[in-house]
Amino acid sequence: MRFLLCLAIWVVIVGGLYAYTQKRHSGAVTESAAAPVAEKTKERLSIELTPTFSVEEDPFALHTAEQTGPFDLRLNGMAVDIADLSISRGQTLFIRDLEFALSDHNEVFIKASPPVAENHLTHGIRVRLLNQDRVLAEQTIWSSGGGLVSGTVPFSLTSTETDHDH
Repeated sequence: MRFLLCLAIWVVIVGGLYAYTQKRHSGAVTESAAAPVAEKTKERLSIELTPTFSVEEDPFALHTAEQTGPFDLRLNGMAVDIADLSISRGQTLFIRDLEFALSDHNEVFIKASPPVAENHLTHGIRVRLLNQDRVLAEQTIWSSGGGLVSGTVPFSLTSTETDHDH
């Protein structure tokens, strides 16, 4: 008799839980909407990078068939080819006239590996984004303790200047 009572309680609890979850899933309304498409325009950008360290190959990086080099620069997820450019401490690297399709809100991702011998120092990369004569963004990305210097610099193409009548 106890066995049948245990079986009945188990069926009621598990069966009730199963019925509840089925009813909850069927009652949920799924509504699909088209994702907004950001309008993109072709723009010419220049990037100025000034590292406080000499860039070296990361000794802890996973080596795959696709070699990216010691310095990774991406604009909205698209790689910027700078493999043949030398990057050393305190010298500004100018990358001019990059043509990309940009939307209103964009970002530049930078990742560089400082020398392992200088792991006790704080390192940084100064980033300036220019569109013709206008500065779109200016920021320094820092890393301490010898880690990779990596970060994103967001920027917008909308005009931030306002006209004043004085």
